Amino acid sequence: MGDKKSKKKNFYLVDYENVHKAGLSGIEELKTTDTVIIFYSANADSLSFELHHFLGEAKANIKYIKVDTDGKNALDFQLSSYIGYLIGRDEHCRCYIVSNDKGYNNVRDFWQRRDAKVRMIPCIKSQTNNANIKKNELLEALRELPLSSEEKAEAAEIVRKHIKVGAPQLSQLKININNELIHAFGTEKTKLIYYVVKPLIK
Repeated sequence: MGDKKSKKKNFYLVDYENVHKAGLSGIEELKTTDTVIIFYSANADSLSFELHHFLGEAKANIKYIKVDTDGKNALDFQLSSYIGYLIGRDEHCRCYIVSNDKGYNNVRDFWQRRDAKVRMIPCIKSQTNNANIKKNELLEALRELPLSSEEKAEAAEIVRKHIKVGAPQLSQLKININNELIHAFGTEKTKLIYYVVKPLIK
């Protein structure tokens, strides 16, 4: 089903009715291999000249899908089903639902239980910020702690893993990271670890 050549493809499915222009913040940091799919309806079907220019400057491939159906949650249903279409074409792709609508949590959880890479983010920039956290940055933050090199490497990997998986809210992401650190290292060591890595989780 998947193609190894496309394993790095990222798709950003934007619920424009929910996030508007703010959800597109960070689009300028995306690459030519990234695709942004903007779902919009009659409730939000106008883009300013300024925003058109802003989108035209982006390197990412941008697509627009207008939801014509007037039914309740029509946009949500079509965006959700489109994720299944993308994963069916390429099981290695990463799908980011750009929305603050918690109704998408069930979609994300459904696919994550099947090892698909689906995350919820409030805007594109939140993902690009987190993607920039490199392992060496985390190890540098952990450098002065009284931990073995193996413990530091494990702590860094735990943080990076959760950032890749994501959470609907930043506060929940931090809670998930803290909980796994406690499970791996206990309360006292986690206090030290979390204190130095927390500023890197954005």
